[in-house]
Amino acid sequence: MKITECAGYKKLLASVEKDAAPGKKYHDYRGKLEWVLERAKHYAEKTGLAASDILDAWEAARGYWYMNYYQDCNQPVITGDSVRVFDTLDALKGSIGDKGFRCPACGGVSTDAYSGKEMGKGKVCDWKVYGLFGALGKGIYVFVKSETKGQTVFMPVAWEDEPLAA
Repeated sequence: MKITECAGYKKLLASVEKDAAPGKKYHDYRGKLEWVLERAKHYAEKTGLAASDILDAWEAARGYWYMNYYQDCNQPVITGDSVRVFDTLDALKGSIGDKGFRCPACGGVSTDAYSGKEMGKGKVCDWKVYGLFGALGKGIYVFVKSETKGQTVFMPVAWEDEPLAA
């Protein structure tokens, strides 16, 4: 299916057309639509999934304004140094193992992939991977093809000595 025929495209296009009505010139709404389409095509090329399926999944998950949702921090470019792609959730979990996740703020190991709240031995760190600090590259983005979903997590300790593939 062509990306412009999928439900996700139609939903996003309707939002863009509403915002791009005459007299509304605060943002480049149509430019954002093109950015989203190019990014979905990029994900399709890197994952082997259909761009229409990727856009459908993104739009199904989007719960806020598309201008804020579609950004590099939420849909980063898939490159060898910043993103890991897995076929299934089980493959991701198997790769991570049980060594925990490295907190980039304190260097401790947390059992929580998103925050230092579970450091063990009574230790707690208030660092979070999401929000502003996640956007600043303090975590690693993982994309699971079977879920058509990605997110940023603390670096798994099991991956610290593994170079990312290009």
